[in-house]
Amino acid sequence: MGWLRSGLFRKFITVMGALSLIPVTLLGYQLLSITRKGIQAVQTKRAQKLAELVDEHFRVTKERFLFALSTVERIPDQAEKERLLRTLFLPNTDILELALFDPAGRELLRVSNPALPLETALVRGEHEIGFQGYLKLRRRTIAVTRKTGAPLLYLYYPLKGNTMGRAVASLKRLSERFATEQVGGSGFAVLVDVVGEPLLFARERFQDPGLRDFPVWPIVLSAVKASSVGFSEFNDPRGKVYVGAYAPVFSIGSAVIFLQSRDEAFQVAANLRRSALWGVLALACFCLLGAGFLARRLTEPILALTQAAEAVSRGDFQSTVEISTHDELQELARTFNRMTASLRSYSLLHVDRLISEQRKTEGILYSINEGILMTDREGRVQLVNRRALELLGVREDSIEGKVLREVLPESKLREAILLAAENPSPEVIKEVDLSTEEKHCYLHVMANLVSTPRGTPLGLVIAVRDVTFEKQLDKMKEEFLQYITHDLRNPLGSAIGFLDVLLKGTVGVLNSEQQNVVSSVKRSSTRLMNMVNNILDIAKMDSGRIRVEPKTISLSGIAARSLSILESLAQQKGLLMRLEAAEEFSLEADPDLVERVFVNLISNAIKYTQPGGTVRVLVQDEGPELRACVEDTGEGIPAQYLERIFEKFEQVSGQKRGGTGLGLTIARYFVEAHLGRIWVESQPGKGSRFTFSLPKHLCLDEDGRAVVREAQRP
Repeated sequence: MGWLRSGLFRKFITVMGALSLIPVTLLGYQLLSITRKGIQAVQTKRAQKLAELVDEHFRVTKERFLFALSTVERIPDQAEKERLLRTLFLPNTDILELALFDPAGRELLRVSNPALPLETALVRGEHEIGFQGYLKLRRRTIAVTRKTGAPLLYLYYPLKGNTMGRAVASLKRLSERFATEQVGGSGFAVLVDVVGEPLLFARERFQDPGLRDFPVWPIVLSAVKASSVGFSEFNDPRGKVYVGAYAPVFSIGSAVIFLQSRDEAFQVAANLRRSALWGVLALACFCLLGAGFLARRLTEPILALTQAAEAVSRGDFQSTVEISTHDELQELARTFNRMTASLRSYSLLHVDRLISEQRKTEGILYSINEGILMTDREGRVQLVNRRALELLGVREDSIEGKVLREVLPESKLREAILLAAENPSPEVIKEVDLSTEEKHCYLHVMANLVSTPRGTPLGLVIAVRDVTFEKQLDKMKEEFLQYITHDLRNPLGSAIGFLDVLLKGTVGVLNSEQQNVVSSVKRSSTRLMNMVNNILDIAKMDSGRIRVEPKTISLSGIAARSLSILESLAQQKGLLMRLEAAEEFSLEADPDLVERVFVNLISNAIKYTQPGGTVRVLVQDEGPELRACVEDTGEGIPAQYLERIFEKFEQVSGQKRGGTGLGLTIARYFVEAHLGRIWVESQPGKGSRFTFSLPKHLCLDEDGRAVVREAQRP
């Protein structure tokens, strides 16, 4: 009997009792409240239903008539028309006769339905109901009459050639329906025409002398004028009280009226209320007993499942449930038993291993020296390791489960993380410099999408890597190169000087073979000297020892001189070089540094342009600055190298190598030292276009720094 003390049982019986009693109570209330409105609704519904039945009957008859007319209208032969009309009459049709008339109203053809013999003679010709009206208006006409003894429907329709088709249909089936439409001892239905004359009705009802003035009854007068259903309570000429409803029949402009004695109608309602009261009480008792039974049947199995589930939650996988309800609850119990069996096997075979693997994963994740953050698709932090917390300076409980953008403290690292998250790709690496006076700190931030093996996105993983040690190694390598190159420069310069002495014949004339060997050695030495100079220039730039000494120069002249320096190299490859400049284009700049920029860009263009190609140098005036471009028709630069082509030692993989990869870095530094800009535009296979711009009015301030002087107005 534990189910009696169960809160679930009490809820079940309360809910099920309410669900069963509420509709029963509403039904009882509706039945007990049947009064004039209830009678009105019932009678109005019956009148409307009969009106719809009449309209539907007339519609079907009209469609059959129109089908017959449209069929014979296409046949010119009169005899064939008559034969076809006879075959179109089916045993279940109500059409008694079809006829065709000429424009003057003379009959051309008439066919009668052999399956429906006429009970009374039809009125034909000019005395037909509706005939004269059609001849006058020449439009579709519908009329109903029972002057000939039986209710008939007359249909007139115009045809081609100003001829007319007429159909006479029997309303016997409708009349029988109205005759059987009775309620109690006094209720009946009647179809009236446009003037209130009864057309279809139960004959025995109209034998009462009190119905002789039926067309002038108030409800009849209201019905023939109404355009919607209505209800009325009125007295007939003898003072007898009726209740009635009416509904218009739009197809013939008439109405259906349903009448019943008021005393009889309300007596039925009283009897119905008494019956409804006892029925509602009996139904309520039955519902309560049924609710209690169903609540018990539902509660006992669920309580058994609950107890077993509690045992499983405590780690007791031996618990099973035996339920024999032969329904979904029994199937649920079987599923529960299979689940506990699987859990029992799973716990024995896999739990220890899974826990071990989880601990290993957590240990690896929290021991690595890279910061790891993982967010879901909404940007909420789902995982963060120890190193990431240290770098961000936050606690784990203050960041997990929250939106990444909202919980990161303001810093350079936050900006880099958010930028990486906006463009997640393993190829996009954001570098952050967090160095202070006490220590150096450089970080690389990278983000990538996290997805399932099927490609379903789960979120983002963001890695923060400390590259301070690599940066320091790079610096040590650069310093080492600087020391080496500085020590190489003096002996290399002496060697080049001795080679010049040999080539000039100062110590003796060289033969042609010796001349070639010494020239080759000098070219290699000169190339090595250029490499040493580039490395030393980079060192000077990093230490800030290169200073700009602006003078008034001709940018076009320096470009021409640079082309002249490299002309022999271009001729060896058969390249066409040309300068396009409208004038000299003067500006304030350091001539040596600007020439180095031109030489580096033009030499690169010559190096990567195929024989027979073109190298073009353009100089243009852009208002407050001058712009120079070096274009070639060479191999071009892939898109992934365009942003880092100006970095130190950066060279495009797959292309022929030469030099140290420092020429563009030096060019960028010299341009930026003039407060200018340099960039590249390129497509693989279509050549490259290197462009740099320099301000026209450059000068040095009191501290020797380059600044742009405002142009003097004329």
